[in-house]
Amino acid sequence: MEIDKSYLDTRTFKAFSETSKNQYIYLCNMQTNVSRWSKNAVEYFGLPDEYIADVEKVWAEYIHPDDRQAFIDDIADVLSGKKKRHEMEYRARNKDGSYVACICKGMVLKGADGEPDLFAGTIINNGIIDNIDHNTGLGNIYDFMDAARTLLEEKVPAGILQAGFNHFGEVNDIYGYSFGNAVLKEFGQRVKAYLGGSGRVFRMDGAKFAVFMYDMTQRQAKEIFAYMQDAAKNEIVINNVNISLSLSGGVVLVDSYTNSEHSILASVAYAFEKSKIEKHGELVFFDNSIQGIDKERIELMNAIRQSVIKNCSGFYLCYQPLVSDTDGKTIGMEALIRWKQDIYGEISPGLFIPWLENDTCFFELGNWIMRQALTDGKKIVDAYPDFIVNVNVSYTQLERSDFRSAVLNILKETGFPPQNLCIELTERCSNLNIDFLREELSFFRSYGIKIALDDFGTGSSSLNLLRELPIDCLKIDRTFIANIQTNDIDQAIVESVVQCAGKFGINICIEGVENKQISDFVKKYKAGTHQGYFYSRPVRIEEFVEML
Repeated sequence: MEIDKSYLDTRTFKAFSETSKNQYIYLCNMQTNVSRWSKNAVEYFGLPDEYIADVEKVWAEYIHPDDRQAFIDDIADVLSGKKKRHEMEYRARNKDGSYVACICKGMVLKGADGEPDLFAGTIINNGIIDNIDHNTGLGNIYDFMDAARTLLEEKVPAGILQAGFNHFGEVNDIYGYSFGNAVLKEFGQRVKAYLGGSGRVFRMDGAKFAVFMYDMTQRQAKEIFAYMQDAAKNEIVINNVNISLSLSGGVVLVDSYTNSEHSILASVAYAFEKSKIEKHGELVFFDNSIQGIDKERIELMNAIRQSVIKNCSGFYLCYQPLVSDTDGKTIGMEALIRWKQDIYGEISPGLFIPWLENDTCFFELGNWIMRQALTDGKKIVDAYPDFIVNVNVSYTQLERSDFRSAVLNILKETGFPPQNLCIELTERCSNLNIDFLREELSFFRSYGIKIALDDFGTGSSSLNLLRELPIDCLKIDRTFIANIQTNDIDQAIVESVVQCAGKFGINICIEGVENKQISDFVKKYKAGTHQGYFYSRPVRIEEFVEML
């Protein structure tokens, strides 16, 4: 049956439709419930046609599941006449399967008889949601860096407040990750509502948030932090469970003399860490006149970041063997990043990786690590077809929409077989939305890529991750191995984890095998794979190949 195009087939609609690139207009006949969409919207989102019947049902399927019900409820109120305007933010899926952040605005128009007859509006495409946190819907670290960059270009005073929950891992351990994500989302939305139009709130890494406000004074910063503390302690209720949490916080007041957006991030991160470690959660203001080791640390971090920008100069990879516990043969290797510069010497990755993970440049460094590791590993795989190369991946890489294509492109460039690659998830990957994480890992496994969970037993890692995620290998952290010969508790934990993983069909790698005594002792657990200084320290690829 031919669709009813009454009041929709107009030259005006066509004109507006073809003159807007990232803004899509729509017009709905409320009597027939048929709508017309601009052709660029049809093309971009892969809509079934320019004219769509029952569009609220069709379009709802394109909206992110976490935003869908709010859209359905709001649009129902508009079409039923309960409200005249529709305005909301949501994420919508384009034809490539990526979600983009959209702002949708619409209003009801009345005909000559005074009755509602048309519903017209605009959808603004704010782009691929690399800048949107999947769980809270707030801007993420990349969006924060864009805002800081704009601030410096405008050369106007502003303030950045970073606050984070203390001991948030306990919430995940007790209630589960879905509950923890709900807590973060609720808290973020409360802070956003409190700020209104006076400032912006961002979800940073882990359980941290940042507030950005022009002309922020010390008094305002203290008032905002006081509200955040009260909300964290008294206002978060999830599934009828009241969660009471404490916060730490740091502030940097920015003026036109600040060097870069990265120094802003480093400064507020420094103030936050000082609040958390030294001041027991008291709000700390960054002092621009700091001297000595604190200033040197920030300069060092900026030097490392500049190395990333300059094609990762100063970075290099070392490799540590993964050894079979039955015959002692090397069956794989883990790629480990290192950085060295004449002025600073060699800096431990334990110092710069956590900081760089919060920087937008880390995605480029992660791609460099992947490309270099697979280039080096290809030479070995050609000779040993079952050899596995483990590459660590950060949560900031996984949450990027282009990470999938980056990995696949690197595999193609290097000619490295996907089934010989094992992606190791760092512990903080557990901060990502569990459904999103499961979907990403399933994608990589569909190409034969293996998934390992690193540092098991530390931080927020738990057996719940094994149940929720498609994991191939579990790496038992070295902290459970150092004293295992004399510590009954460590022995019981390792034995239980190995047995549990076996029932899941998951392989085990025991880290921290530093000497022959430990090697001989842990062989009884039949983990499958060992890693540690007893077999080799991390070495350059040339030395690694010689060992083989």
